[in-house]
This record gives sequence, C-alpha cells and structure tokens, in this order.
Amino acid sequence: MATVQKIYDFDPRNIPDNLLRAIGLMAMASAQTEAIVGQFIAAVLHLDEVEAIALTAHMSAPLKDQICRAVAELNAPSVDAIDELDDILDEIKTACEARNIVVHNSMTRDPETNEIFSYRSSARGSVMVSLQPVSVTEIEKDAGRIYEAGMALMTYMIKRRLAPQDRTKPIREPLNRKQTARKQRKGAGKPTNAV
Repeated sequence: MATVQKIYDFDPRNIPDNLLRAIGLMAMASAQTEAIVGQFIAAVLHLDEVEAIALTAHMSAPLKDQICRAVAELNAPSVDAIDELDDILDEIKTACEARNIVVHNSMTRDPETNEIFSYRSSARGSVMVSLQPVSVTEIEKDAGRIYEAGMALMTYMIKRRLAPQDRTKPIREPLNRKQTARKQRKGAGKPTNAV
C-alpha cells in the first residue's frame, strides 16, 4: 500500500499574524542594532552620520563587525576596552545569527496541525535539509536579544563619549551620475562645486 505524503503549505500569507509580527519585530531590532554598529564605526573614524551612511549602508554585517574590531583596536584607550567591545560584538554576532536563520529560510505550515516550521537548508560541504518548529515566543526572545545587544554597544559608546561628528557641510542633492548627465553638465558649462 502506498504511503500518502503530507503536503506542507509554503504560502507566507498563511503564516499566523502573531508570528509575522514577531518576525517583523526581529527585523526591526536587527536594523536598529546595525544602525548602532554604523554609528560606532563613524564615531571611531571621526565621521559624521551622513558619511557613516555613505560608508556602511551596503556593508554586510560580517564586514561591519570586522571593521568595528579593527578600528577599535587601533584607537581604544586600553586592552580592557577592546575586550569589553569584543564581548559586545560577539553577542551582536550570535544574536544576529538567530535572525539569519529566520529570515533566510522559508516557513511552512502543517495543514493538519497548523504548526509552523522553518524549512532550513544548507549546502556547505554536504546538503542538509530539515524542518524545525518555530514559536512566537522564541522569535520574540531572539528579537529582544538582538535589540539588547545593540543597546549594549550604545551604552559602551555613551560611557566613552563616542558619537559621530556633527555634520558641518550641507547635504548636496543627489546627482544624476550617469555618463549622459555628466556630458550634459560639461557641455552646458555649468560650474562644478568642489567636494
């Protein structure tokens, strides 16, 4: 006799609202923490927040982590300050790994039990696929951990009076940087402002 295979529901619109809310909370906590990491880089490099956005907006989290550690080592007043920062950055990295598991894997619903699972796949050396149960409580806990890790870095900065510089130059309107626009500006003889 043939076994009937269960068909899971992968439509994200069928994930319960409370779970979607928890995932959104996790995403926002992560965005907040990444912004604080960017502010830390700006503070240590004596950049203003606008320059920090230009530098870090498209950086991956692992690259931001490495830059934080490198510039801190160059500028920290003591080894104790570096050790404290490393502990905070380790916590941010670990907490954000939980976020990556949630947002980089699809979720599925068991149509018979309404249970929600994370469909996790990996192909680093070997292919591994698994269904892991997901709970709102677990995701909210991880979101809180991500947020608190970011706040620990902010506290570290406040304690050491580290902050991005105040912006003194006005922010230029974004330019059309395409080659045709550059040619038009050169041909029109419009004066260029020094950067």
